[in-house]
Order: sequence, then structure tokens, then C-alpha cells
Amino acid sequence: MGTLRLVLKLSVCMFVWNFSNVINEVHGNGMTDYHYTPHAEDDHTHNTEPPCDVCPRNGVCVPHVQCPAHVRDGAQNPQCHLEGTQHIGVCCSTGRRHAAESVRKFRSSVNAEDVKEVHDQSQQRLDNLLVRADVLKDLNYATVNTSDPSYGHHLSVMTYDSRAQTLGRGALLNLFAAQEFKARNVITDEDLELEFTDHADGPFCPPQPLCPNKPIPYKKVGGECNNQKNLDWGAVNTGYERLLPPDYSDGIWAIRNSITGLPLPSARTVSSALILEGNRPSGTLNLMFMQFGQFITHDISTGVVVSLDNGDAISCCFGNGKLIPVQLQHWACAPIVVDKKDIFYGQFGQQCLNFVRTQLAPRSDCTVGYAKQMNGVTHYTDLSHLYGSIEEKILELRAPGGLLKTFKDFGRDLPPLTKRKECLNMHDGAACFESGDNHGNQIISLTVLQTIWTREHNRIARALSKINPTWEDIKIFFETRRILQAVYQHIIYNEYLPLLLGPRMMGMFGLRSTPGYSSSYDPNVNPSLTVEFASAAMRFGHSTVDDQLTVLSPQHKGIYESIFIPEVMFQPSRLRLKPFLDRFLIGMSWQPMQSVDPLVSESLSRYMFHGGSPFGLDLAAINIQRGRDYGVRSYNAYRKLIGMKPFKHFHQFAPSAAQRLSSVYASPEDIDLWVGGLLEEPVEGGVVGPTFANIIADQFSRLKAGDRYFYDNAPDVNPGAFTPSQLKEIKKVTLSRIICDNSDGIELFLHSPNAFLRSDLKRNEPVPCDSPTIPVMDLSRFKEN
Repeated sequence: MGTLRLVLKLSVCMFVWNFSNVINEVHGNGMTDYHYTPHAEDDHTHNTEPPCDVCPRNGVCVPHVQCPAHVRDGAQNPQCHLEGTQHIGVCCSTGRRHAAESVRKFRSSVNAEDVKEVHDQSQQRLDNLLVRADVLKDLNYATVNTSDPSYGHHLSVMTYDSRAQTLGRGALLNLFAAQEFKARNVITDEDLELEFTDHADGPFCPPQPLCPNKPIPYKKVGGECNNQKNLDWGAVNTGYERLLPPDYSDGIWAIRNSITGLPLPSARTVSSALILEGNRPSGTLNLMFMQFGQFITHDISTGVVVSLDNGDAISCCFGNGKLIPVQLQHWACAPIVVDKKDIFYGQFGQQCLNFVRTQLAPRSDCTVGYAKQMNGVTHYTDLSHLYGSIEEKILELRAPGGLLKTFKDFGRDLPPLTKRKECLNMHDGAACFESGDNHGNQIISLTVLQTIWTREHNRIARALSKINPTWEDIKIFFETRRILQAVYQHIIYNEYLPLLLGPRMMGMFGLRSTPGYSSSYDPNVNPSLTVEFASAAMRFGHSTVDDQLTVLSPQHKGIYESIFIPEVMFQPSRLRLKPFLDRFLIGMSWQPMQSVDPLVSESLSRYMFHGGSPFGLDLAAINIQRGRDYGVRSYNAYRKLIGMKPFKHFHQFAPSAAQRLSSVYASPEDIDLWVGGLLEEPVEGGVVGPTFANIIADQFSRLKAGDRYFYDNAPDVNPGAFTPSQLKEIKKVTLSRIICDNSDGIELFLHSPNAFLRSDLKRNEPVPCDSPTIPVMDLSRFKEN
């Protein structure tokens, strides 16, 4: 009888496929005017069929977002119970691929002469582009002036890795080949969308990493050799992956159009109409939560933009704010058009915001296909912004004794000074600091985090040197790096993500920290970041930034000063004021961050990187344009991906949002992902809405499952595994401990046990730094036997 029930249940699962949504859309309490209001027609929580207990066709039950093929027409993916949880997922037999292998059609071989001709044409096209770009570098209008707001943005998205340009040119060769193969009907739009182009080789093949024969206990600086079969997964200068195929208007690289076939509205027009200035402080989370989110993002994602051969920033706008004609632009230009009547920029006569497209990365298998954008750092959570992502950088940052270099500032350790002129203020006595990437000076709150993590490395290194006196400097350095990377990962998964995603998402994606070793590693999971995560979902943090940074001083019994954020972008010299670090850390603990919504402070939407100019950049417009640069599909596509119904009408949003949306977009199908994600009410117990929550949870699931060196993997997986007693000590550490151990101790003697919750909340009041509620890691466990 039991067998018959199972057969009947399986029969239901095998023949009833098209269900409505299987992930309930979770709304928080108190709908506001900033978020959409569900209508009856949007009620999709009712399921007509019970979930499967056993998936057919050897399928695996996963969250919807991890099975992109389920959104394809005719897909057959019944709902199911996610193992070990009470949550509903979807039966998947295609994994994270965009379609099943059965979709692949038989391909005849490509004529060798055609291949040679296509390769030659690609090389000629590239040569022509390079000649054109070479001419531009000698024209004043084609490069960004160092006083222009765009120069600060350029400092944030450039790379000093010479390999990036070579790889980028190779990617262009293969891109041109894809365009020519498509023109000759050798490959189709479907081939491109589903990455079935392996029969059409490109003219450029990137070199494969050289990996040691025996596993080493430390992550490679460039992220390579982590996966033993796919050596470049997660490595620096490799491409972002995708949750869904891209939406390029030509299927390859051209920016997407409206569903009407016309161009999408200007990113600045959308920003001006929808991303408003306002103040909605979080009731629980502080500015440290906001800043740590940016710290994580810079560690794992840096979209490198195209620059001139000499490294200069490309300008797509004339100095007077007018648009450079297309025939005179650099080929990588995609400027943001500004309306003459723009409420802010119009008063300065600005009709153009500079925007340069991202450097492309070639596919490791040498094939042609749609454009993949390059990540200029490793994709792993490995503190690359502290140590660098290339060997030259880590050698530059190392100091004797296994330490990181520092700047000795009257008895205090600050990050080392840089010789590069990347700060807006470089006069005598001003400070500009070196870091593992280009972001250390971007904003002073980020420089503060860079400082305390640099100090923590050196604190641990000195302790290891004492308890292991026979260790050489290089071993002290890399053992310290291994421990600090583990502490950092533990803080992300144990403290940060639970507050960001809420308990439901943490459980659904297996992100909760558990005692002892983990069993989550899967060598088939590519940890590389998705474009949806990097260009939209994780950029939710831009909504949480306040205009002012509040500096508190116990000695002055209150607020010491408030700093307008643009005044400390690429101007970190305040750190040289002796009590500033402590006062700033205290302020970050107390000051609330802004809530996640379509409100962005004017410090980012009008004055970012303004320097001496009366106006700056609009980060909201840049985010929207970057999503289009990356080929990210519309917001509705990702609602469908995570199991929610797409919006058919603007009136399904809250009235004021509906009016503003319809004023710029022709259809709900045009809404940009970053914009739509900010309009959602947060998931229960979390900060972001369901679309962003699924994209972010999926990414951190990849970063955990796809990292052989993840800190709590066992010795049978991780060549650098910790002993059980060492792992226990690492799992004691909180961010509050890091802050307590590395402040200056001038005014900071107390700290809240939870570093991400406001210090004025009950049960999170500051306690002495030696309180047992802020546990200490016992480094004696790391003494070598």
C-alpha cells in the first residue's frame, strides 16, 4: 500500500507541471508609500497541487533561483520540499544551466576557411578600434580631467594589473567573431542565449593557470587553483556568471532596448523620477552594517572599466557638459544623457554624465558567445582588498616579521601611504593610503575598516611569532592571512547575513553557521559572482547610506562633528587626527543606517566625487546604466526566476510609485532590476525584498559551496583545514572583538556585543571590551606541535 501511494505521488509529480508560484512572497509589517502594494491579481501564494516528496527524473529540489531553466517555455519543474526545511522549492534536473542538454541541436562542423576568415576579420576590427583609441588619447576632450567628478569614479574602477588589458582585447576578438558567426548564420540567438556556441571557436584563448602538483594550505592570491577541475573558477580577471541569459539587443553586447523596440529611457531620467532623496533611518541597524556591506562588496567585486592604453580615464562628455558625438567617442562609451530641464544638472548646463563600459573577459574554453564582464578581483571572500589579487601587490604590502606594512603616525599604525596620486588632497601632511585594491581611500569610513583589519593581521602575526619562534616570516604571514580570512568569513555568515536575509532565507539556502566542520562543498558549483548580484542586488547598500557621518566623542559628551560624505571621498586625512578613529567607530556603532527603499541620499545622487565642482555624479543613474551595460534582464524576469508572478500593470505598485514608473517606462517589462528591487518590502527578519534576497542568498551559497578553502571545510576537502579546537576559537570571534582589539584605546573602551545593531538598543548597550560577552580567540591553539 505504501508503495502504491509513492507511485501515485510520483505520478502527480511527473504529469502535472505548470504550477503557480511556489515561493511565497514575504512582506514585512507596515506597507509604505515606497513599496508596491499587492493586488488580488498578484496573489500567487495559493498552490493547486501538493509538493513532491521525491523529484522525478533524478531531479534535485532547490530554491527556484538555482534552477534558471524552469522559466523557459515548456519547462517541467514541479514544486517540492527543500530537504531539511519546511520551505518549498522546485524539482531541477538541469542544475544552474540555462537549459537542459536535450535542447542542444545537432551541429555540423564549421568550414575551416570560414573560421580563418572570421578570425582575420575579428583581428582587423580590433586593430581599427585600437588605432582609433590611440588617436583619442592625444585629444584633450577624450580624457577625463583630474578635477572632474568622473575622475574619482575612474579611481574606483581602474586596475593596475597589466594582464587585464590583454585579456580584454582577447575577449573583444572573440566577441567580434561571435558577431560575424551570427551574421553568417553559423550560430543562432538561441545558441548565444544558452551558450551552445562551442562549435564556433574564437581567435583568442586565455592562458590556463599553473597550479602546484600537491595541494597547498593557502588560497592562491589570484584565486586560481581552488577548484581542481576548473582551475580558473573564481580567479581574478575572469568573467561574471549569470542567473539568466543576458538581454542584449543584438544577443551579444549591444545595450538592451525597451519592449517597444525603442531605446530605454535615460538612466538619469529614471533616477530623477524614481530614486528620490529622503530620510528613513533603520530602527535596528547601524552605519557599521552599511559600511561592512561595502567592505564585502569591494572584496569580491570590482568591475574594471575600459581605459586608454596609458591608463587615462576615457571621457564621453565634453568639458562643458555636452555629449561628444558618437563618431568622436571612444568605442567603450555609453554616456548617460541628461535632459536640458533636469531638476538638478540643468542649472549647471550638464547634458551628459560620463559612463564607460566594463572590460570584457574571454571564456576559459576559448569559445565565442555573448559578452562577459571582467571582475578585477578574486570572486572569493578572501580579503583581497587587504592583501591584493596579484602577486606583485601582496609582495608590495608585506613587511618583515610576517606583518603588513603600516604608516607609523606618532605611535599609531595606519595603512601604508601610497605613492599614487589618487586622493583629491595631496598637499604636505595629507594622507593617501595604499590598499590591496583601489577602494581604500574612496570614503573615510572604508579607510577606517581597512585600518582595523590591517592592525588585526599584525596583532595575530605578532602573537603567532611568539608562540611559534621557529617560523619564518613567510609562514607567519600566510598563516595569519589564513586565520584572518577564516575570521572574516565567519563574521559574514554568522553576523552579517542573518540580519541582511532573515532566518527563512538563511535556512532555505543552507547559510547558517553550525558547530564543527561543514559538509557543504560541491566541486560542481562555480563560486563566481553573478552579474545580477554585482550590478544590482548587492548595490542595495547605496540606499542605506546617510548624507552625514556622525562622529561621537565620550570626552565631549555627544556629537563631536557631522561630516558631509562627499567631503571625505578620496580625502582620508582626518584619520591623522589622533582621537578620530575611536570617535568615528563609536559613531558608526550608534548612528542608524538608512532603510532599503528607493531613496538615495543626495551625497550619492548629486554630489558624489564632486571635489571642487558644484555638482558630482549620480550613483543611482550609474547603477541603472551599469545593469544595462552588463545585459541584466528586466525586473520582471527575476520575479519569475524566484517564483513570483511578473507585474502586468503599473497600478499593481503603490499609487505614487505607479505614477512615477509609468512616467518613464513604457511597460513594467522595462523596469530595471536595481529599481524594481528597491521597491520591494523586506522579507521577514531581513533588510531587502524577496528578489534581492534570493539573488544575494544564492550568491553567498555559491561562495560557500564552491570554495574548497572555505574556513570550516574538513581536512578531506580543505588542504588548509583548521583543527577542531582551532575552528572552535575562530567561531568565537565577532566584529566587536576586532574593533575592541584594534581601536586606539583613546576614547573607545566600550562596545556593543553586536557590532551591526544600534548601540542605543536594549540588550545591545556597550560593555567593557574585556567583557565575556565579547569573546576572545585563544591563539595558543595555533601553536605548532
